[in-house]
Amino acid sequence: MKSTRESLWAVAPSDRPREKLERLGPGGLTDSELVALVLGSGLPGINVLDNAASLLEQAGGVQELMVMTVRELKALMGVGVATAGRVVAVAELWRRAHDPLPGVQIGQPNDIVEIVRAFVAARSPAPPADIALAAATDGGAAPGEASGDAAPVGSLGDAAPGEASGDETVPRESSRGDDAPGESSDDGAMSAVGQTYVVVADEEMRVRVVVPLARSAGESIPSLVPRVLHEVLYRGGAAFALAILEPEPMRTLSLHAESSTEEAERRAIRDVLKLASSTVGLRYLSTVLMTPTSWSTVD
Repeated sequence: MKSTRESLWAVAPSDRPREKLERLGPGGLTDSELVALVLGSGLPGINVLDNAASLLEQAGGVQELMVMTVRELKALMGVGVATAGRVVAVAELWRRAHDPLPGVQIGQPNDIVEIVRAFVAARSPAPPADIALAAATDGGAAPGEASGDAAPVGSLGDAAPGEASGDETVPRESSRGDDAPGESSDDGAMSAVGQTYVVVADEEMRVRVVVPLARSAGESIPSLVPRVLHEVLYRGGAAFALAILEPEPMRTLSLHAESSTEEAERRAIRDVLKLASSTVGLRYLSTVLMTPTSWSTVD
């Protein structure tokens, strides 16, 4: 690592990171300048800006830097325990400031099923107003109510509209017994079949976030497992569960008609997740196989 400047004193005062931050705000600084402010000082013969640029280059970028552990950071050139601690502390403070409110507490696999179904229902488009009105006029379910064929989400209560913004959401805890909006037809729930979901929880097993995980056909276990663990670690989780949602017509209601190959693959995913999660300090909860109306564990 070579320095292009012996000292920041060679930089115009108005262009130094601290002065630029005061003058322009954080949005006016480059990634290297922001990292330089976190580092505070450079190394012997290397100024803080070049040290920050080297750190970003070694990490692969800002996002990669913010999810690295102290041990991973210490493996980089020019990083000791003090520097690694500062970087990890900043990343953790940002996560805590943006943490969602605690969600439903996971006590058994059925809770995972209800959480994922509520997530899928909240993301499903609402039925057209004329269809909903016709259903109410004909004596069917009122708009927003679950029909008899839809799977109930008993433990989650009312899922507030808009709780599924972006690619993730946190089911809020409320009174049991009410169905989540959007479960008034099977079509909405079926739109998310064939997807894999990572349910991320905190140390008290309260849901932090549900993350849809895009998977390609035939994705290998060595590819899937690191992606699952990355999602959990990136969101500051302490525990997680995996839910696989599949179409009802493909299997019997008991979910025991799957081929031996599929069953062996899911059990392999479960075993590798258990082992890998323990090595990074995470708690594996369960892997659940779901259809819109039935479910079973792979445990």
